[in-house]
Amino acid sequence: MTTIGMTEHRTGAMAPPIRSRSVARRVLLACGILSSLLYAATDVLGGMRYPGYSFASRAVSELMAVGAPSETLVDPLFLAYGMLALAFGVGVFREATGRNRNLRITGVLLIGYAAAGFTGPTLFEMHRHVPGDLGSDLPHIILTGVLVLLTLLAMSFGAFALGKRFRVYSFATLATVILFGALSAPYGARLAAGQPTPGFGIIERINIYASLLWISTLAVALLRRRLAPRPAARVNGVIAAGFEEVRDEFERNFIERGEIGAAVAVYWHGEKVVDLWGGRRTPEGDTPWNEDTMIVVMSTTKGLAAMTLAIANARGWLDYDAPVARYWPEFAQNGKASITVRQLLGHEAGLVLLDETLTIEKLHDIDYVARLLARQTPAWTPGARHGYHAMTIGLYMQELIRHVDPSHRTLGRFFREEIAEPLGLEFYIGLPAEIPDARLAKVKPLSRARAIAALPSTPRSLIKKVLQPGSLLRKSLAIPADINFNDRRSLEVELPAGNGVGTARSIARAYSAFAEGGVELGVTAETLARITAPPTVAQPMDDVLGVPTYFSLGFARPGPDIGFGSSRHAFGFPGAGGSFAFADPDAHLGYAYVMNKLDFWLIDDPREKHLRDAVYRAVARLNAQSGGGALHPSLSQLAPRDEMELLLL
Repeated sequence: MTTIGMTEHRTGAMAPPIRSRSVARRVLLACGILSSLLYAATDVLGGMRYPGYSFASRAVSELMAVGAPSETLVDPLFLAYGMLALAFGVGVFREATGRNRNLRITGVLLIGYAAAGFTGPTLFEMHRHVPGDLGSDLPHIILTGVLVLLTLLAMSFGAFALGKRFRVYSFATLATVILFGALSAPYGARLAAGQPTPGFGIIERINIYASLLWISTLAVALLRRRLAPRPAARVNGVIAAGFEEVRDEFERNFIERGEIGAAVAVYWHGEKVVDLWGGRRTPEGDTPWNEDTMIVVMSTTKGLAAMTLAIANARGWLDYDAPVARYWPEFAQNGKASITVRQLLGHEAGLVLLDETLTIEKLHDIDYVARLLARQTPAWTPGARHGYHAMTIGLYMQELIRHVDPSHRTLGRFFREEIAEPLGLEFYIGLPAEIPDARLAKVKPLSRARAIAALPSTPRSLIKKVLQPGSLLRKSLAIPADINFNDRRSLEVELPAGNGVGTARSIARAYSAFAEGGVELGVTAETLARITAPPTVAQPMDDVLGVPTYFSLGFARPGPDIGFGSSRHAFGFPGAGGSFAFADPDAHLGYAYVMNKLDFWLIDDPREKHLRDAVYRAVARLNAQSGGGALHPSLSQLAPRDEMELLLL
């Protein structure tokens, strides 16, 4: 047997250095002001050199029209303007630190605007010779449309980059540009016919100068912005020899991927090989994430809740293929008599919504909730389709456990007594009052501003479901209506679909027990075979989420469109915001990642995905070194690592 030693990884408590803005970065930002001034000067000087040009009736782009004496002056000035605008876009991009994605996207859009503008005087110049014939000018018109679109997008993302006052100003500018853009539309026919266009030049200049003023204001705001000291991100924990790459990726999450506070843990062949934590316990301030810090893990709770039903199945209390009504007769109301446990846990029952508003206070009355659930009517024919039961699935799991358990325990109590206590876990579905607030991390919730920034990486079908009024997804996410994951009252009730609180270490340990066969929890080989069997999904498209999903017996599973684990036998569950945990029986792996900054990835959040991939690369290397035999890690041979300090850039 080969032993893998563990290396203790600690960081020091050095004071974070003060951030400074380099001269080069200041010059790049100042180019935004210079570019705006140059554009205005070009407009004025070009008009002065062309007596037949009217500021009230001519478009600015006509300065470059064939035959204008000022063209030789205007072209070089516009080229210089484009270079300054490009430099400013680069400056904005560089000014965007790891956590300010809106500012980074704004920089990219400004760079694209400047790059596209370079083609104007050469490839897409105005060549209107014959009144009424716009054919030769069509490329220029298209280019103008692209430039306007890039400008509007830059304002939209930039609005959320620098605070409330700048946001209000940006939206006022957007409204101005859109309004006067609409007012200029009727002039198109007159321009095409070569007719006079009184007032058109004024309308266009209001639009252009409003945009230039926004660019200058953004530049000034960035130059005046006080850069706070970089908060130190301490990363601590233990790592087995061979898994150092996981530590490196965890550190990169703080340096490059905007992590605030997080933890990751991995058990391999039943032994802990990764246990890292770091960053801040709260989105603001410098309270450190400690070894015993716990965090609410959203839907990652579902997988742990499903473990309780697996134990009930192993003990012969629950048959996955039996009707739910066999154990809970009241459930048979309103067309649900034939729904099986398997269909319910596979999100096929159509029980996504509730017919009345559920609150945190009402959740304290479990019998009331049971009656509410029992009378629901399926949203579709059970078994015909499937769709994510975002919050209701946990409530139905609760009632199944209460009805099949001879002691009629709640799911949270069952989990504590049958799983957490035997394995020594710190994970709760229903947070005990004795857990102090000082141990709880606070989440940074999702926001509209960050939602806009996440649009490029979000499936279009999911966006449609989110925006569609009255969609099953929008309604299902409002259960309970008053939930607040930073409020203890929302954590102390039992909500097995989403309010579990604990450590990554405990979650990974629970999955490790199942990855090793579940023997120490009394899980039988037959039950594990049922859990790991590939899900039977006739149509993978999820009616609620609008993307393919694969569910089986309460767990999320890999499929053709969703990959995790080393084979289709893996099972687990991701949580809203980025957390993820799973068991991989074929690789003998239990894995968990938790964090307090919620993000918009449905699965494969880059912070988590880089960690998971590093774990599997480490396992592959170690298996190769052992010649195919299993390497058995050990917690012995601890050695301190050199102290280091990570900085949130």
